[in-house]
Amino acid sequence: MRRKNQPVSLSRSYFRLSAVLLVVAILATGIVMVTTAVATYTDTVKRAMLQNCETLAANLSEIHNVGLPLGGEDAKRLIRTAEQEYQYRVWVYSDDSTELYPADGGSFRLLTPQVRAFLNTGEYMELGYYTDDAQSPQLCCVIRSYSEGPQRQVEMFYLAALCDAANVQEYSNMLIRALVVCLLAAVLLFMLLFRFSTLRLDSDFEAISEVTAQYAEGDFSARVELPEHAALYPYAVTLDRMAGFIEQNETTRRNFIANVSHELRTPMTTIGGFADGILDGTIPPEQHRRYIKIIAEEIHRLRTLVNSMLNLTKFEAGEMQLRLGNVDVAALLIKTVLMFEKRISDKNVEVEGLEDLQLTVRADEDLLSQVLYNLIENAVKFVNEGGVISFATRVENGTACITVKNTGEGLADDELPKIFDRFYKTDTSRSKDKTGLGLGLSIARKIVHLHSGHIVVKSVKGEYTAFEIQIPANGK
Repeated sequence: MRRKNQPVSLSRSYFRLSAVLLVVAILATGIVMVTTAVATYTDTVKRAMLQNCETLAANLSEIHNVGLPLGGEDAKRLIRTAEQEYQYRVWVYSDDSTELYPADGGSFRLLTPQVRAFLNTGEYMELGYYTDDAQSPQLCCVIRSYSEGPQRQVEMFYLAALCDAANVQEYSNMLIRALVVCLLAAVLLFMLLFRFSTLRLDSDFEAISEVTAQYAEGDFSARVELPEHAALYPYAVTLDRMAGFIEQNETTRRNFIANVSHELRTPMTTIGGFADGILDGTIPPEQHRRYIKIIAEEIHRLRTLVNSMLNLTKFEAGEMQLRLGNVDVAALLIKTVLMFEKRISDKNVEVEGLEDLQLTVRADEDLLSQVLYNLIENAVKFVNEGGVISFATRVENGTACITVKNTGEGLADDELPKIFDRFYKTDTSRSKDKTGLGLGLSIARKIVHLHSGHIVVKSVKGEYTAFEIQIPANGK
Protein backbone atom coordinates (compact mmCIF):
# COMPACT_ATOMS: atom_id res chain seq x y z
CA MET A 1 0.00 0.00 0.00
CA ARG A 2 1.32 3.40 -0.94
CA ARG A 3 2.35 5.73 1.87
CA LYS A 4 0.81 9.11 1.18
CA ASN A 5 3.29 11.00 3.36
CA GLN A 6 6.31 9.72 1.47
CA PRO A 7 6.69 12.80 -0.83
CA VAL A 8 6.21 15.15 2.15
CA SER A 9 8.88 13.30 4.12
CA LEU A 10 11.27 13.67 1.23
CA SER A 11 10.53 17.39 1.02
CA ARG A 12 11.05 17.82 4.75
CA SER A 13 14.34 15.97 4.63
CA TYR A 14 15.47 18.11 1.72
CA PHE A 15 14.34 21.24 3.59
CA ARG A 16 16.22 20.31 6.75
CA LEU A 17 19.40 19.58 4.85
CA SER A 18 19.14 22.76 2.78
CA ALA A 19 18.30 24.88 5.85
CA VAL A 20 21.29 23.53 7.78
CA LEU A 21 23.60 24.18 4.83
CA LEU A 22 22.17 27.68 4.40
CA VAL A 23 22.59 28.56 8.11
CA VAL A 24 26.12 27.16 8.20
CA ALA A 25 27.06 29.04 5.03
CA ILE A 26 25.62 32.36 6.28
CA LEU A 27 27.17 31.95 9.73
CA ALA A 28 30.59 31.07 8.35
CA THR A 29 30.47 33.96 5.90
CA GLY A 30 29.09 36.34 8.53
CA ILE A 31 31.68 35.41 11.15
CA VAL A 32 34.49 35.96 8.67
CA MET A 33 33.03 39.28 7.57
CA VAL A 34 32.34 40.49 11.14
CA THR A 35 35.78 39.45 12.33
CA THR A 36 37.42 41.14 9.37
CA ALA A 37 35.33 44.30 9.72
CA VAL A 38 35.95 44.61 13.50
CA ALA A 39 39.68 44.04 13.00
CA THR A 40 39.79 46.63 10.24
CA TYR A 41 37.83 49.16 12.30
CA THR A 42 40.01 48.52 15.37
CA ASP A 43 43.17 49.00 13.31
CA THR A 44 41.76 52.26 11.99
CA VAL A 45 41.08 53.51 15.53
CA LYS A 46 44.55 52.41 16.65
CA ARG A 47 46.25 54.18 13.77
CA ALA A 48 44.28 57.35 14.47
CA MET A 49 45.17 57.22 18.19
CA LEU A 50 48.82 56.54 17.43
CA GLN A 51 48.92 59.45 14.99
CA ASN A 52 47.29 61.79 17.56
CA CYS A 53 49.73 60.70 20.27
CA GLU A 54 52.70 61.21 17.96
CA THR A 55 51.41 64.70 17.08
CA LEU A 56 51.00 65.57 20.77
CA ALA A 57 54.50 64.22 21.55
CA ALA A 58 55.95 66.31 18.73
CA ASN A 59 54.25 69.46 20.09
CA LEU A 60 55.61 68.72 23.58
CA SER A 61 59.09 68.29 22.09
CA GLU A 62 58.84 71.74 20.51
CA ILE A 63 57.85 73.29 23.86
CA HIS A 64 60.77 71.60 25.56
CA ASN A 65 63.13 72.66 22.75
CA VAL A 66 62.47 76.35 23.48
CA GLY A 67 63.46 75.82 27.11
CA LEU A 68 60.06 75.19 28.72
CA PRO A 69 59.78 72.17 31.02
CA LEU A 70 57.64 69.16 30.02
CA GLY A 71 55.79 69.40 33.32
CA GLY A 72 55.27 73.15 33.08
CA GLU A 73 52.01 75.04 32.65
CA ASP A 74 52.43 75.50 28.90
CA ALA A 75 52.88 71.75 28.44
CA LYS A 76 49.92 70.98 30.74
CA ARG A 77 47.72 73.44 28.90
CA LEU A 78 48.63 71.76 25.59
CA ILE A 79 47.89 68.30 27.01
CA ARG A 80 44.51 69.34 28.45
CA THR A 81 43.52 70.82 25.10
CA ALA A 82 44.45 67.55 23.40
CA GLU A 83 42.51 65.54 25.99
CA GLN A 84 39.38 67.57 25.31
CA GLU A 85 39.80 67.35 21.55
CA TYR A 86 40.62 63.63 21.34
CA GLN A 87 38.68 62.46 24.38
CA TYR A 88 41.82 60.84 25.79
CA ARG A 89 43.33 60.56 29.26
CA VAL A 90 47.04 61.42 28.91
CA TRP A 91 50.10 60.70 31.04
CA VAL A 92 53.64 61.98 30.50
CA TYR A 93 56.64 60.28 32.12
CA SER A 94 60.30 61.26 32.20
CA ASP A 95 63.04 58.84 31.29
CA ASP A 96 63.38 57.82 34.96
CA SER A 97 59.60 57.02 35.05
CA THR A 98 58.72 60.16 36.99
CA GLU A 99 55.13 61.17 36.28
CA LEU A 100 55.21 64.67 34.77
CA TYR A 101 51.53 64.82 33.94
CA PRO A 102 49.07 64.83 35.58
CA ALA A 103 51.51 64.52 38.53
CA ASP A 104 48.73 63.76 40.99
CA GLY A 105 50.72 61.11 42.82
CA GLY A 106 48.18 58.44 42.12
CA SER A 107 49.02 54.77 42.23
CA PHE A 108 47.83 54.09 38.68
CA ARG A 109 50.69 53.96 36.24
CA LEU A 110 50.70 53.04 32.53
CA LEU A 111 54.47 53.02 32.30
CA THR A 112 55.41 49.65 33.79
CA PRO A 113 58.61 47.62 33.32
CA GLN A 114 56.71 45.33 30.97
CA VAL A 115 55.59 48.29 28.85
CA ARG A 116 59.10 49.76 28.84
CA ALA A 117 60.48 46.41 27.61
CA PHE A 118 57.84 46.31 24.90
CA LEU A 119 58.74 49.84 23.76
CA ASN A 120 62.21 48.63 22.78
CA THR A 121 60.63 47.16 19.64
CA GLY A 122 58.12 49.92 18.87
CA GLU A 123 54.98 51.51 20.31
CA TYR A 124 52.67 49.83 22.81
CA MET A 125 49.10 49.57 21.55
CA GLU A 126 46.66 47.21 23.29
CA LEU A 127 42.93 46.86 23.95
CA GLY A 128 41.74 45.97 27.46
CA TYR A 129 40.45 47.12 30.83
CA TYR A 130 43.13 49.34 32.39
CA THR A 131 41.27 51.17 35.17
CA ASP A 132 39.16 49.82 38.00
CA ASP A 133 36.17 51.95 37.05
CA ALA A 134 36.25 50.97 33.35
CA GLN A 135 32.77 50.04 32.06
CA SER A 136 33.97 49.19 28.54
CA PRO A 137 37.23 48.19 26.88
CA GLN A 138 39.96 50.82 26.73
CA LEU A 139 42.58 51.38 24.08
CA CYS A 140 46.02 52.05 25.56
CA CYS A 141 48.80 53.71 23.60
CA VAL A 142 52.33 54.32 24.94
CA ILE A 143 55.09 55.81 22.79
CA ARG A 144 58.65 56.93 23.40
CA SER A 145 59.74 60.35 22.15
CA TYR A 146 62.80 62.65 22.27
CA SER A 147 63.40 66.39 22.79
CA GLU A 148 66.30 68.82 23.19
CA GLY A 149 66.56 70.70 26.43
CA PRO A 150 67.81 74.26 26.90
CA GLN A 151 71.41 73.05 26.86
CA ARG A 152 70.78 71.14 23.58
CA GLN A 153 70.86 67.93 25.54
CA VAL A 154 68.64 65.18 24.11
CA GLU A 155 66.12 63.98 26.64
CA MET A 156 63.70 61.02 26.34
CA PHE A 157 60.14 61.01 27.63
CA TYR A 158 57.10 58.74 27.40
CA LEU A 159 53.58 59.66 26.37
CA ALA A 160 50.74 57.33 27.43
CA ALA A 161 47.06 57.68 26.61
CA LEU A 162 43.81 55.85 27.32
CA CYS A 163 40.85 55.97 24.97
CA ASP A 164 37.36 54.59 25.63
CA ALA A 165 36.92 51.80 23.08
CA ALA A 166 33.17 51.44 23.60
CA ASN A 167 32.65 52.44 19.97
CA VAL A 168 34.71 49.43 18.90
CA GLN A 169 32.54 47.15 21.04
CA GLU A 170 29.40 48.84 19.76
CA TYR A 171 30.57 48.46 16.18
CA SER A 172 31.16 44.76 16.77
CA ASN A 173 27.74 44.36 18.39
CA MET A 174 26.10 46.22 15.52
CA LEU A 175 27.65 43.86 13.00
CA ILE A 176 26.58 40.83 15.02
CA ARG A 177 23.02 42.16 15.19
CA ALA A 178 23.07 42.77 11.44
CA LEU A 179 24.33 39.24 10.90
CA VAL A 180 21.52 37.78 13.03
CA VAL A 181 18.91 39.87 11.23
CA CYS A 182 20.26 38.84 7.83
CA LEU A 183 20.35 35.21 8.93
CA LEU A 184 16.75 35.28 10.13
CA ALA A 185 15.61 37.11 6.99
CA ALA A 186 17.46 34.65 4.75
CA VAL A 187 16.00 31.62 6.56
CA LEU A 188 12.50 33.10 6.42
CA LEU A 189 12.85 33.92 2.72
CA PHE A 190 14.29 30.46 2.10
CA MET A 191 11.36 28.82 3.90
CA LEU A 192 8.85 30.76 1.80
CA LEU A 193 10.61 30.07 -1.49
CA PHE A 194 11.21 26.44 -0.58
CA ARG A 195 7.59 25.91 0.39
CA PHE A 196 6.40 27.57 -2.79
CA SER A 197 8.67 25.41 -4.95
CA THR A 198 7.99 22.16 -3.09
CA LEU A 199 4.21 22.50 -3.36
CA ARG A 200 4.53 21.60 -7.03
CA LEU A 201 7.27 19.09 -6.29
CA ASP A 202 5.07 17.32 -3.74
CA SER A 203 2.24 17.26 -6.26
CA ASP A 204 4.55 15.74 -8.88
CA PHE A 205 5.76 13.12 -6.40
CA GLU A 206 2.15 12.35 -5.55
CA ALA A 207 1.32 11.83 -9.22
CA ILE A 208 4.34 9.57 -9.73
CA SER A 209 3.52 7.60 -6.56
CA GLU A 210 -0.05 6.99 -7.68
CA VAL A 211 1.07 5.74 -11.08
CA THR A 212 3.85 3.52 -9.69
CA ALA A 213 1.30 2.02 -7.26
CA GLN A 214 -0.76 0.97 -10.27
CA TYR A 215 2.37 -0.48 -11.88
CA ALA A 216 2.98 -2.50 -8.71
CA GLU A 217 -0.51 -3.97 -9.10
CA GLY A 218 0.20 -5.00 -12.69
CA ASP A 219 -1.62 -2.15 -14.45
CA PHE A 220 0.84 -0.53 -16.87
CA SER A 221 -1.72 1.51 -18.78
CA ALA A 222 -1.44 4.53 -16.46
CA ARG A 223 0.86 7.41 -17.42
CA VAL A 224 2.41 10.28 -15.46
CA GLU A 225 1.06 13.60 -16.73
CA LEU A 226 3.47 16.43 -15.87
CA PRO A 227 4.11 19.77 -17.61
CA GLU A 228 7.38 20.03 -19.52
CA HIS A 229 8.75 22.70 -17.16
CA ALA A 230 8.31 20.45 -14.10
CA ALA A 231 11.51 19.41 -12.33
CA LEU A 232 10.51 15.74 -12.45
CA TYR A 233 9.36 15.81 -16.09
CA PRO A 234 12.41 13.86 -17.42
CA TYR A 235 11.83 11.15 -14.81
CA ALA A 236 8.13 11.00 -15.67
CA VAL A 237 8.98 10.58 -19.35
CA THR A 238 11.45 7.80 -18.53
CA LEU A 239 8.86 6.13 -16.29
CA ASP A 240 6.23 6.32 -19.03
CA ARG A 241 8.64 4.84 -21.55
CA MET A 242 9.49 2.03 -19.15
CA ALA A 243 5.80 1.32 -18.56
CA GLY A 244 5.14 1.33 -22.30
CA PHE A 245 8.02 -1.07 -22.85
CA ILE A 246 6.80 -3.40 -20.09
CA GLU A 247 3.23 -3.19 -21.39
CA GLN A 248 4.42 -4.00 -24.92
CA ASN A 249 6.48 -6.93 -23.63
CA GLU A 250 3.50 -8.19 -21.65
CA THR A 251 1.30 -7.98 -24.75
CA THR A 252 4.00 -9.73 -26.79
CA ARG A 253 4.28 -12.43 -24.14
CA ARG A 254 0.53 -13.05 -24.10
CA ASN A 255 0.38 -13.09 -27.90
CA PHE A 256 3.38 -15.41 -28.03
CA ILE A 257 1.76 -17.88 -25.63
CA ALA A 258 -1.53 -17.69 -27.53
CA ASN A 259 0.21 -18.21 -30.90
CA VAL A 260 2.34 -21.08 -29.63
CA SER A 261 -0.72 -22.71 -28.10
CA HIS A 262 -2.60 -22.33 -31.38
CA GLU A 263 0.27 -23.65 -33.49
CA LEU A 264 0.75 -26.63 -31.16
CA ARG A 265 -2.93 -27.42 -30.75
CA THR A 266 -3.68 -27.72 -34.49
CA PRO A 267 -1.17 -30.50 -35.35
CA MET A 268 -1.72 -32.24 -32.01
CA THR A 269 -5.49 -32.32 -32.66
CA THR A 270 -4.85 -33.75 -36.12
CA ILE A 271 -2.43 -36.36 -34.79
CA GLY A 272 -4.74 -37.33 -31.94
CA GLY A 273 -7.82 -37.56 -34.15
CA PHE A 274 -6.19 -39.72 -36.81
CA ALA A 275 -4.43 -41.92 -34.24
CA ASP A 276 -7.71 -42.52 -32.41
CA GLY A 277 -9.44 -43.28 -35.72
CA ILE A 278 -6.83 -45.90 -36.58
CA LEU A 279 -6.95 -47.46 -33.12
CA ASP A 280 -10.74 -47.66 -32.81
CA GLY A 281 -11.26 -48.88 -36.38
CA THR A 282 -13.04 -45.78 -37.65
CA ILE A 283 -10.40 -45.46 -40.38
CA PRO A 284 -10.32 -48.64 -42.51
CA PRO A 285 -7.01 -50.53 -42.78
CA GLU A 286 -6.53 -49.63 -46.43
CA GLN A 287 -6.44 -45.92 -45.41
CA HIS A 288 -3.94 -46.35 -42.56
CA ARG A 289 -0.88 -45.56 -44.64
CA ARG A 290 -2.42 -42.35 -45.92
CA TYR A 291 -3.31 -41.07 -42.45
CA ILE A 292 -0.06 -42.25 -40.88
CA LYS A 293 1.70 -40.14 -43.52
CA ILE A 294 -0.39 -37.14 -42.44
CA ILE A 295 0.51 -37.87 -38.82
CA ALA A 296 4.20 -37.97 -39.76
CA GLU A 297 3.89 -34.63 -41.56
CA GLU A 298 2.25 -33.04 -38.51
CA ILE A 299 4.96 -34.46 -36.26
CA HIS A 300 7.54 -32.94 -38.63
CA ARG A 301 5.68 -29.63 -38.36
CA LEU A 302 5.79 -29.84 -34.56
CA ARG A 303 9.52 -30.59 -34.67
CA THR A 304 10.09 -27.62 -36.96
CA LEU A 305 8.12 -25.35 -34.64
CA VAL A 306 10.07 -26.48 -31.57
CA ASN A 307 13.43 -26.13 -33.36
CA SER A 308 12.49 -22.67 -34.61
CA MET A 309 11.51 -21.57 -31.12
CA LEU A 310 14.76 -22.97 -29.70
CA ASN A 311 16.74 -21.10 -32.37
CA LEU A 312 14.92 -17.86 -31.54
CA THR A 313 15.78 -18.37 -27.88
CA LYS A 314 19.45 -18.92 -28.74
CA PHE A 315 19.55 -15.80 -30.91
CA GLU A 316 17.98 -13.62 -28.21
CA ALA A 317 20.24 -15.08 -25.49
CA GLY A 318 23.36 -14.44 -27.62
CA GLU A 319 24.31 -18.11 -27.59
CA MET A 320 24.46 -18.53 -31.38
CA GLN A 321 28.06 -18.25 -32.62
CA LEU A 322 28.96 -17.42 -36.22
CA ARG A 323 31.30 -19.63 -38.24
CA LEU A 324 32.47 -17.14 -40.81
CA GLY A 325 33.82 -18.13 -44.17
CA ASN A 326 33.74 -17.05 -47.81
CA VAL A 327 30.26 -17.74 -49.18
CA ASP A 328 29.38 -17.73 -52.90
CA VAL A 329 25.97 -16.07 -52.75
CA ALA A 330 25.12 -16.90 -56.40
CA ALA A 331 25.77 -20.63 -55.92
CA LEU A 332 23.81 -20.62 -52.64
CA LEU A 333 20.81 -18.92 -54.28
CA ILE A 334 20.79 -21.35 -57.21
CA LYS A 335 21.03 -24.32 -54.85
CA THR A 336 18.13 -23.02 -52.78
CA VAL A 337 15.93 -22.20 -55.77
CA LEU A 338 16.35 -25.79 -57.06
CA MET A 339 14.73 -27.01 -53.84
CA PHE A 340 11.51 -25.32 -54.98
CA GLU A 341 11.78 -26.33 -58.66
CA LYS A 342 8.56 -28.39 -58.73
CA ARG A 343 6.47 -25.75 -56.95
CA ILE A 344 7.86 -23.05 -59.27
CA SER A 345 6.98 -25.15 -62.32
CA ASP A 346 3.49 -25.93 -60.99
CA LYS A 347 2.73 -22.19 -60.71
CA ASN A 348 4.37 -21.44 -64.09
CA VAL A 349 6.66 -18.87 -62.40
CA GLU A 350 9.55 -17.23 -64.26
CA VAL A 351 12.87 -16.87 -62.38
CA GLU A 352 15.08 -13.90 -63.32
CA GLY A 353 18.52 -12.63 -62.36
CA LEU A 354 20.26 -15.84 -61.27
CA GLU A 355 22.51 -15.94 -64.30
CA ASP A 356 23.93 -12.45 -63.62
CA LEU A 357 24.81 -12.90 -59.95
CA GLN A 358 28.41 -12.47 -58.81
CA LEU A 359 28.89 -11.92 -55.09
CA THR A 360 31.08 -13.42 -52.37
CA VAL A 361 30.67 -12.43 -48.72
CA ARG A 362 32.13 -13.35 -45.34
CA ALA A 363 29.27 -15.06 -43.51
CA ASP A 364 28.06 -18.22 -41.80
CA GLU A 365 26.99 -20.32 -44.79
CA ASP A 366 24.48 -22.48 -42.89
CA LEU A 367 22.73 -19.51 -41.29
CA LEU A 368 22.75 -17.45 -44.50
CA SER A 369 21.30 -20.47 -46.32
CA GLN A 370 18.48 -20.56 -43.78
CA VAL A 371 17.72 -16.88 -44.42
CA LEU A 372 17.67 -17.33 -48.19
CA TYR A 373 15.52 -20.44 -47.84
CA ASN A 374 12.91 -18.54 -45.81
CA LEU A 375 12.83 -15.63 -48.25
CA ILE A 376 12.61 -17.83 -51.35
CA GLU A 377 9.96 -20.01 -49.70
CA ASN A 378 7.87 -16.88 -49.04
CA ALA A 379 8.41 -15.69 -52.61
CA VAL A 380 7.30 -19.04 -54.06
CA LYS A 381 4.35 -19.21 -51.68
CA PHE A 382 2.93 -15.78 -52.49
CA VAL A 383 3.96 -15.21 -56.11
CA ASN A 384 0.98 -15.02 -58.44
CA GLU A 385 0.29 -17.70 -61.10
CA GLY A 386 2.55 -16.99 -64.07
CA GLY A 387 4.39 -14.34 -62.03
CA VAL A 388 8.07 -13.53 -61.66
CA ILE A 389 10.62 -14.15 -58.91
CA SER A 390 13.77 -12.08 -59.42
CA PHE A 391 17.15 -11.93 -57.68
CA ALA A 392 19.78 -9.19 -57.56
CA THR A 393 23.05 -8.53 -55.73
CA ARG A 394 25.27 -5.49 -55.39
CA VAL A 395 27.93 -3.97 -53.15
CA GLU A 396 27.65 -0.35 -51.93
CA ASN A 397 30.15 1.29 -49.55
CA GLY A 398 31.30 -2.05 -48.16
CA THR A 399 27.75 -3.39 -47.72
CA ALA A 400 26.58 -6.46 -49.66
CA CYS A 401 22.92 -6.31 -50.69
CA ILE A 402 20.92 -9.42 -51.70
CA THR A 403 17.39 -8.84 -53.03
CA VAL A 404 14.61 -11.43 -53.44
CA LYS A 405 11.52 -10.02 -55.20
CA ASN A 406 8.25 -11.59 -56.27
CA THR A 407 5.22 -10.27 -58.08
CA GLY A 408 1.82 -10.82 -56.53
CA GLU A 409 -0.67 -9.23 -54.18
CA GLY A 410 1.96 -7.49 -52.09
CA LEU A 411 1.50 -6.11 -48.58
CA ALA A 412 -0.58 -3.26 -47.21
CA ASP A 413 1.20 -0.34 -45.55
CA ASP A 414 -0.08 -1.31 -42.09
CA GLU A 415 1.29 -4.84 -42.54
CA LEU A 416 4.91 -3.85 -43.26
CA PRO A 417 5.91 -2.94 -39.64
CA LYS A 418 4.55 -6.30 -38.39
CA ILE A 419 5.94 -8.63 -41.04
CA PHE A 420 8.97 -9.64 -38.93
CA ASP A 421 6.97 -10.23 -35.72
CA ARG A 422 6.87 -13.77 -34.40
CA PHE A 423 3.80 -15.77 -35.52
CA TYR A 424 2.53 -12.85 -37.56
CA LYS A 425 0.58 -13.78 -40.68
CA THR A 426 -1.31 -11.45 -42.95
CA ASP A 427 -4.88 -12.29 -43.88
CA THR A 428 -3.70 -13.24 -47.34
CA SER A 429 -1.03 -15.43 -45.82
CA ARG A 430 -3.55 -17.25 -43.66
CA SER A 431 -5.63 -18.18 -46.69
CA LYS A 432 -2.68 -19.33 -48.80
CA ASP A 433 -0.25 -20.63 -46.20
CA LYS A 434 -1.74 -23.54 -44.28
CA THR A 435 1.55 -24.94 -42.98
CA GLY A 436 3.66 -21.87 -42.20
CA LEU A 437 4.52 -21.10 -38.61
CA GLY A 438 5.00 -17.34 -38.87
CA LEU A 439 8.56 -17.66 -37.49
CA GLY A 440 10.63 -17.75 -40.68
CA LEU A 441 11.02 -13.99 -41.18
CA SER A 442 11.59 -13.39 -37.47
CA ILE A 443 14.41 -15.94 -37.48
CA ALA A 444 15.79 -14.48 -40.72
CA ARG A 445 16.00 -11.03 -39.17
CA LYS A 446 17.77 -12.42 -36.08
CA ILE A 447 20.37 -14.14 -38.29
CA VAL A 448 20.98 -10.98 -40.36
CA HIS A 449 21.34 -8.91 -37.17
CA LEU A 450 23.84 -11.50 -35.92
CA HIS A 451 25.89 -10.66 -39.04
CA SER A 452 25.73 -6.93 -38.06
CA GLY A 453 23.31 -6.29 -40.91
CA HIS A 454 19.73 -5.37 -41.66
CA ILE A 455 16.84 -6.86 -43.60
CA VAL A 456 14.26 -4.54 -45.11
CA VAL A 457 11.01 -5.12 -46.96
CA LYS A 458 9.44 -3.04 -49.69
CA SER A 459 6.04 -3.72 -51.16
CA VAL A 460 3.35 -2.18 -53.34
CA LYS A 461 -0.12 -3.57 -52.81
CA GLY A 462 -1.21 -5.56 -55.87
CA GLU A 463 2.21 -5.40 -57.54
CA TYR A 464 5.21 -6.89 -55.71
CA THR A 465 7.04 -7.66 -52.47
CA ALA A 466 10.85 -7.40 -52.16
CA PHE A 467 13.14 -8.38 -49.28
CA GLU A 468 16.71 -7.02 -49.20
CA ILE A 469 19.48 -8.41 -47.00
CA GLN A 470 22.21 -5.89 -46.12
CA ILE A 471 25.34 -7.28 -44.45
CA PRO A 472 28.99 -6.14 -44.35
CA ALA A 473 30.75 -7.55 -47.39
CA ASN A 474 33.88 -8.35 -45.36
CA GLY A 475 31.93 -10.03 -42.55
CA LYS A 476 32.93 -7.51 -39.84
